[in-house]
Amino acid sequence: MASKDDIIAELRGIVDAQAKQIAAQAKQIAAQAKRIDTLTKRITELELKLAKAQKDSSNSSKSPSSDIVKPPPKKQSAAGKGKKAKRGGQKGHKRKLREPLPPERVDQQITYEINDAEVRELDLTPTDQFEIVQHVELMDMPIHVTEHRLRKYLDRDGEMILPHVPELEGRPIFGPRLLAMIGWLKSRAHCSYSTIATWMDDVLQVPVSRGYLAKLCNGIISASLAAAHEQLKQAIPRQPHLGSDESSLKNNGKKHWIWCITAPLFTLFHVASTRSRSVLEELIGTDYEGAVHFDYFSANCSFAWNFDIRAQYCWAHLIRDIRFLEKHPHKKTKAWAEQLLDRSRRMFSAWHRRDEMTDAGFYSSMVTHRDRFLEIVLKPPNSNEASNLTSRFQTIEVADGSQYDMSQDYFRFMFEPGIEPTNNHSEQQVRHCVIDRRPFYLETGLRGRAAKWASVITNGCGPQSPLAASRDAASSTFFTNRSLPCSQAARHPGCCRSERNSGCSTLLLPIALGSPWKMRGRGLRLRVRLRLVSSEEIVGEFLHG
Repeated sequence: MASKDDIIAELRGIVDAQAKQIAAQAKQIAAQAKRIDTLTKRITELELKLAKAQKDSSNSSKSPSSDIVKPPPKKQSAAGKGKKAKRGGQKGHKRKLREPLPPERVDQQITYEINDAEVRELDLTPTDQFEIVQHVELMDMPIHVTEHRLRKYLDRDGEMILPHVPELEGRPIFGPRLLAMIGWLKSRAHCSYSTIATWMDDVLQVPVSRGYLAKLCNGIISASLAAAHEQLKQAIPRQPHLGSDESSLKNNGKKHWIWCITAPLFTLFHVASTRSRSVLEELIGTDYEGAVHFDYFSANCSFAWNFDIRAQYCWAHLIRDIRFLEKHPHKKTKAWAEQLLDRSRRMFSAWHRRDEMTDAGFYSSMVTHRDRFLEIVLKPPNSNEASNLTSRFQTIEVADGSQYDMSQDYFRFMFEPGIEPTNNHSEQQVRHCVIDRRPFYLETGLRGRAAKWASVITNGCGPQSPLAASRDAASSTFFTNRSLPCSQAARHPGCCRSERNSGCSTLLLPIALGSPWKMRGRGLRLRVRLRLVSSEEIVGEFLHG
């Protein structure tokens, strides 16, 4: 039997071995814990990157067209829930019929009557009312060609002499109506020069080169509308509220920006080589007293903070940012985003019922919803993305040492009439430029001419159409010294302003814009009033300016 000392020595050996094993295991556990911590952080980073990669138009500022590449999964409707509506008119909807053209647009009237024998047989009584059925057709050749014949003379030395005709000097081969049509096709219809040339050859049977069309668009049409564009630019600081948006484009590999400044009655486009606030200082001005709709972009924020501009930041952009946080891998950030979305839904539900409330009740409701939203947004969880969102609603110290509450720039729409919570109007208007980003807006060498006449043509003029506005501007600038044939003047007073129906000796240029815009279907159609300026004044400024 082993002695007591041997047993103690053996036990001590076992304890020492176990201690070494425990130390090794502790070291291994520490290394594994460190590895787990590193991998956990890496997984969080990858989940965040994956969430950013899966952004679409519903949770970011990406355009809806980006969803085509990676469309979101379609929601499966529950069995037995609702049926897909049939095509055509829906039950309970008011029937809509096309309105006939007004009498002044009718060229020929044909009256049909029942013969007298049937009237007597059926004992009918004729009335002064008629059922109207209109048929519309194109003319065989909707152009008028004027050939100017200049007789050639030979002097004693055999040199050829031609008559001096000032009216023909510097004139394009196309008249103002056709120039306006070319401008309309290029801007409003987004046609390429090849398409316009094909249209003129196939429909009008007038062959024309793409180079000459480009020369017309970048020269004559732009110059004829420059005065109207400049007056729009001068009118911007006088508007009660504006919207601003911009879109990038490249020219020879160098990035430029199309700025879109929207007012309630018109839109101005401006091409610039920078996205900085200097463009806003130039177009809107540093002493602007109205409110401006922005998205939360650094240049917009800098412009508003440094010049005390009353901003209304876009809630559509804010909600998309919150929806992105709703997919955040951090659980507390996700729960926080869900609370913000729920509070936003409640707030806008109340805002859309403003017509059902008294003024005092609506004000009280908005103050309550605003305070409850701020109570949540100012207590973010511990994540960088949540902290960045919270910073938009904090109070900061400006250059003069005063305090500025940035949250008020998100809630002006609640308390100031005429201010919308989103910048959708500007984003809708800038789409006109985005469609033609490369084919058109940089073909002018960034001199801004394309933006000038696109501003006028895109807006439209009521009672004139965009086509009529462009036509009259071209007429005033280049065709004031010679009468133009207008057989339609008697029927269409707005077609050609003249003292005689046979020609236009004095044409007028539409300048100032006014009257409210209306929504038609899905697109905006701006209705505009015109202040008419004499052609002598416009041409004088154009030739001597």
